[in-house]
Amino acid sequence: WTNREYIIPVSAIMQKYKMSENSRNILVKPLNEIGLEKLVPYDTLICGIPRNNFLEKWTTLPASHTWVATNESGNVVGYIVMRQGVDKEDMLIGPLFSDSIQIAQKLLYIVAEATDAQKSAERLRMCVPVCESGNPNAVQMFESDFGIKGGFETICMYSKKPNYCLNKMFAICSPGFG
Repeated sequence: WTNREYIIPVSAIMQKYKMSENSRNILVKPLNEIGLEKLVPYDTLICGIPRNNFLEKWTTLPASHTWVATNESGNVVGYIVMRQGVDKEDMLIGPLFSDSIQIAQKLLYIVAEATDAQKSAERLRMCVPVCESGNPNAVQMFESDFGIKGGFETICMYSKKPNYCLNKMFAICSPGFG
């Protein structure tokens, strides 16, 4: 599949995605309040394989933060990881996995709010699956909501079709990690 990079100003996300009525029943908490053991099954559903060790390391990288969205029943319905970019100008987002566009917007808003409060970066950078079997909601969210077409593209190729749930992938860790 094809991935496209999007870079969005923190201020634009905060203006566009103020907390909406559509996501009122969704609770977002830091990962340490939810627990990795609740996150792993959700990630496995989307990625097709258990990534316990990877997630344990990825979500505890220096200068990284992870938030998890749950519904009224306490089930995980999305999560986002934010980490400092090498150049310190951008915060890198990925993964951003979500059951709906409204939950993805809420998670992006939470990240933008935290980034703004910490004055840690002015932009969020993410890599989004944009192929025909990818997530059209993700492309719409970035291109329609912000009027951008994205940056460079990469292609992921596999010898066997992966068991991914691309329609829940709004941003991946990186083209190499998924």
